[in-house]
Amino acid sequence: MTNNKKVTLYFVRHGETQYNVEKRIQGFCDSPLTESGIFQAKSVGKGLSDINFKAAYSSDSQRVLDTAKYAIGNQDIPLIIDPRLKELNFGVLESLLKEEIFEKHGNILERILSFKNLDISAPDGESYVQLYTRTTNAVGDIIKKHALEGGNILIFSHGITIGNYILQVTQSDEYPVHENCSVSVVSYINGQSIVEEIANTHYREKGSKYLMT
Repeated sequence: MTNNKKVTLYFVRHGETQYNVEKRIQGFCDSPLTESGIFQAKSVGKGLSDINFKAAYSSDSQRVLDTAKYAIGNQDIPLIIDPRLKELNFGVLESLLKEEIFEKHGNILERILSFKNLDISAPDGESYVQLYTRTTNAVGDIIKKHALEGGNILIFSHGITIGNYILQVTQSDEYPVHENCSVSVVSYINGQSIVEEIANTHYREKGSKYLMT
């Protein structure tokens, strides 16, 4: 008989970056948070601040680490880096504009972002199936680490990484788009998962109102 307690994960997408603004493909490559992105990170942190978190985990991409640090602020929440929470690897498409991709590689980006084939990948990149495997491995290890004590855990990651995970956990036909610093919440106990919130912007909006007063 197990004595595991409920572990609730709060998945937070990073704040707006320079490449987001320029509409460049950003997976393993990186770009800094914009001023708006920094404000979003502080806002979502404030919006979540009335929840007691045991720990926080972050992708090793700087945009996500910066988001985590701005969101956590002065709260006493240990931050652990896990490279498996990184964004989808877009291979040769990294940092390119959509127009450049179409010119060099045809409609491959359109086919990838349609989510109709989870095995498709960019040249030198990875598929959604591969991404889900490494994300699930990371999540599984986090749950295992905290199952005896239970509680709430923050996970700072990326739009496609979180969206793909939620898509495959829920077996949905529709990909859940995650805005910058939106939050998805999934609870786990004894191998069972319950998706409680998907791409919720409430926490970010709640925090931003507080910061602007």
